[in-house]
Amino acid sequence: MKISAIVVNYNGEKYIKECLTSLLAQTKKPFEIIMVDSFSTDGSKTLLESFKEIKTVFLSKNAGYAAAANTGIRLMRGEAALILNSDTRLKPDFLEKLSNSAAKQDKSFGMFSGKLLRQQDEKLVDSAGQFIRKSIRPIERNYGKKDENYPAGQIFSACGAVMLLKKELLEGLRFEDEYFDEDYFMYFEDFDLGLRASRLGWKCYYEPAAVALHYRGGSDSVQKNKFFLFRQKPLKLKRHLLANRYLVLTKNASAGMLIKYMPFVLIYEIFFWLYLLVFDIKVIPGMKKYFKLRNKMKLKGKILKGKGEKEITRWII
Repeated sequence: MKISAIVVNYNGEKYIKECLTSLLAQTKKPFEIIMVDSFSTDGSKTLLESFKEIKTVFLSKNAGYAAAANTGIRLMRGEAALILNSDTRLKPDFLEKLSNSAAKQDKSFGMFSGKLLRQQDEKLVDSAGQFIRKSIRPIERNYGKKDENYPAGQIFSACGAVMLLKKELLEGLRFEDEYFDEDYFMYFEDFDLGLRASRLGWKCYYEPAAVALHYRGGSDSVQKNKFFLFRQKPLKLKRHLLANRYLVLTKNASAGMLIKYMPFVLIYEIFFWLYLLVFDIKVIPGMKKYFKLRNKMKLKGKILKGKGEKEITRWII
């Protein structure tokens, strides 16, 4: 299987060299490497121009993760896309292990995940596959905890930091000219992709022998959980996180699903909004994005509503 590696970068100057060097050192070489830089304002451009062996696309604005990934997907010539953030580093046999595992699965498997460890402390897991909380939010299995050595097998979806997607899956999910939904800008786009893939009958496979490292929160301490990482994010990004939470629900959650898990959804919403009102009230105007896009998301969701509901609820934990 010819694999096109697509690296998404925004102001990742301090990570790029390690990321690209790890790709070039793979025991199974990528068919091609495409770097999409989303209008970085640090020294990324100068550094990237020194990597003559990769194809680099410099966007004219910060278009967000989804749009940058889509740019790479449109340019790819391989049979599958390895999509990764620039703040990741792959173990030398990552691509070999993951592609060999993928080749053994039946055709219903179109998405693949390796094991992501924390770059800051390799004893801690960043993601052992993505699942769904009862509050209808994504959860990275074993996030920030010691490795429990989960076996290889089917999971819900893959973390967007590093994921392998067959081109056939991507084309099946394409809406107009988008694969990842660009209305999210960033955050929840991988969760949305996993939900859509499940509804269309695609499966995801977890291969723990394929190991990658991820700087969760960049240089932040490994002791900080998602709550503290949220507090430290720039205001603009927190507003995207807030709006995208509800855009995902509007697009992908059926009435039956929401009713079934309503107690868990309400508990989360009450505590989250109390936090916003007391500690982070400036984030709340981010809901303008939700109200602007909710009808558009409803229309997108109508295409898939009613399909694959049992497969999605299977992965709610």
